[in-house]
Amino acid sequence: MHAPHPTHAFSPIQPLRAALIALLTATALGGTPAVAQGYPVTIVDDRGKSVTIERLPRSVASVSTFGADLLAALGRKVDGLSTLNNKQSAFLGDATRGAVNLGEVHETNLEVLTTLAPDLIIGLRTYTEPFEKKFEEIGRFLAFDLITLDDSLHAVTRAATALGDAARGEALNAAFLETLDEYAERAPGGLTVIFLWHWADVPFAFYDHHLSTHIIARLGATNVQGASPTPQLASPDSAAITLENLLGLDPDVIISFKGDEGPFVDHPIWPRLKSVKNGRAWRVGDQYVMPHGPIARDMVLRELAHLLYPAQFPPPDDIPAGARASAMRFAR
Repeated sequence: MHAPHPTHAFSPIQPLRAALIALLTATALGGTPAVAQGYPVTIVDDRGKSVTIERLPRSVASVSTFGADLLAALGRKVDGLSTLNNKQSAFLGDATRGAVNLGEVHETNLEVLTTLAPDLIIGLRTYTEPFEKKFEEIGRFLAFDLITLDDSLHAVTRAATALGDAARGEALNAAFLETLDEYAERAPGGLTVIFLWHWADVPFAFYDHHLSTHIIARLGATNVQGASPTPQLASPDSAAITLENLLGLDPDVIISFKGDEGPFVDHPIWPRLKSVKNGRAWRVGDQYVMPHGPIARDMVLRELAHLLYPAQFPPPDDIPAGARASAMRFAR
């Protein structure tokens, strides 16, 4: 499954990607961001709050992977990072080594965050809203709604501006959109897919507007969960689904995230699903449920393309081992 990734010499976006990679690599080696903008800057986050950043943030905390992901893409390291199921995100690899553990993403350890005293806190609005006043006392605080593709693009632009790298934020967005278009053109299509998050052994199926299911659609596959019954609302992005209903939908491919270790709970319906019979039921990393940073969304696109169409898209070889897709296993 993990054959070398092709060079994509045929790609029309290769010059842009190569230039961007060279720029990011040079920054990482130098250890400091290439700041081309002045301060102060004022960012309006997804709470509708105007947040003025007086000077370049030297220390940054991330509640959810988004901030850490963006920092890594800009050649910087996050100083404090939350966990999911008491684990750091494997897809970020060594980029988060040495980061202070801020506790679970939905319940930040405010004492630890206060001690860290970062210049800037970048958070997921869903999880930080109950504590926003405290966050604002600790440091400059930006909260984002991260569900859709547009959410991702706008958050990257604004957070990169806060970090002094507005131009590179725009470049990261441009590179992703061009890669997405390229992959969409090459994808054969014709598959049915469902994307599940198993929470306390209850599977939740994502609606069409989540970024990962949006990528599935751009790759020519149909999300059998379909559109949200409340399209005017971005949240919820998913809903619980019974295994009986899953059997009725019987998609060609299952993409599943499970935060805790160990196999999925066995059930007589699993072996009746054609995706399981055909070896096309995959367990994936948390970049799929939190895909909005530049690194995560690129990984999701490239790995999904391979999982859906292995003949057309070889597997990416740069995803850390702990974050790669593997076959779903079931408890006996």
